Amino acid sequence: MFQNVEPTPLDPIIRLIGIFKADSRDNKIDMGVGVFRDSNGNTPIMSAVKEAEQRLHDQQTTKTYVGLSGDESFNKHITRMVFGDADTSRIRAVQAPGGCGALRVLSEMLSRVSSDSKVWLTDPTWGNHYPIFQGSGFETATYPYLNRTTKTVAVDELLDALSRRGPKDIVVFHGCCHNPSGAELQPEHWDEIARLAAKTGFFPFFDLAYQGFGDSLEQDAYSIRTVAREVESLVVASSCSKNFGLYRDRVGCAMIAGETSESADLACAQLLSTARSSYSMPPDHGAAIVGMILEDQELHQVWERELDGMRRRILELRVQMSDKLRTRTGHDRWDFIADHRGMFSLLVLDDEQVNRLRDEYAIYVVAGGRINIAGLRDEEEMDRFVDAFVTVTE
Repeated sequence: MFQNVEPTPLDPIIRLIGIFKADSRDNKIDMGVGVFRDSNGNTPIMSAVKEAEQRLHDQQTTKTYVGLSGDESFNKHITRMVFGDADTSRIRAVQAPGGCGALRVLSEMLSRVSSDSKVWLTDPTWGNHYPIFQGSGFETATYPYLNRTTKTVAVDELLDALSRRGPKDIVVFHGCCHNPSGAELQPEHWDEIARLAAKTGFFPFFDLAYQGFGDSLEQDAYSIRTVAREVESLVVASSCSKNFGLYRDRVGCAMIAGETSESADLACAQLLSTARSSYSMPPDHGAAIVGMILEDQELHQVWERELDGMRRRILELRVQMSDKLRTRTGHDRWDFIADHRGMFSLLVLDDEQVNRLRDEYAIYVVAGGRINIAGLRDEEEMDRFVDAFVTVTE
């Protein structure tokens, strides 16, 4: 059966994790894998999550299936967190195994109803977008996003490209905290994108993996809420891995905004059919925790305070790195790091520079120079990174 199976290259980030674990150096720094870390280098369980988990342990009386659409309290509250006060009569939500699972079932559902569409991804984008959409049978292409010289969004080129998309185009947007670049579109840019989508008819597909890690829960949803007000339909894949710290529990939500309540029901039926043939029933534990936190006012407040603290840590590290690089180099070439949002920035490094950081300084970053700034624990590690980075780039 397997004698003629072709070798499959490992995902670059998964491969990097393995190399990092095998490195015996005590001073190694992991700025590659995309998880939040505190000042001790830990990815903590949030106290609101611990409390909700204990309550769930004490109250839960069965482990039977929760149904195809998952935890309805979770679905309701995530829908509100993403869409705000929008009319929910035309919005349907289905719990999924992680943001990646939500991306996949939405992609599969769209391939059933519009198989001849083309999927457009930002240049650059998260590496797993390609196998997800191509695995659903879609042809993929890219539209301009990052200006690799200024490390800011190439707004004019992006808007020009979107103005030439049409009804057979599915355009994938990062709702906030663009991965891998960290460069952000501003509210006025989203206003223009919403107008273009309504005018040309392209279909918006939002990947929302980092709500709350950028500017705030509300501001990070501006993109989706703005576009949803202007277009007849769109979909959103939301993840709770980062903002609730539930990485291994795989908590996500696939959301559909339809033209009408009836069309939303029809699309949701297709989505549930896709889920049934993929993983059948979603896992309950993590979504039940999120639903409990968002339902309970006290837990909700505790969670928001913790999330605010995580976001502040990321923003402070960005400013610190930008200031140190300016002091160390004497120029403002790296000031964009302070303006980026989320855990990642793309520093645009070549393979030799990435390899030197790893081999000579035990600093691990993703190929191309994507760094997870939350991988730095303290000022000593920050100084080590800045010194090594300047040495290999200047």
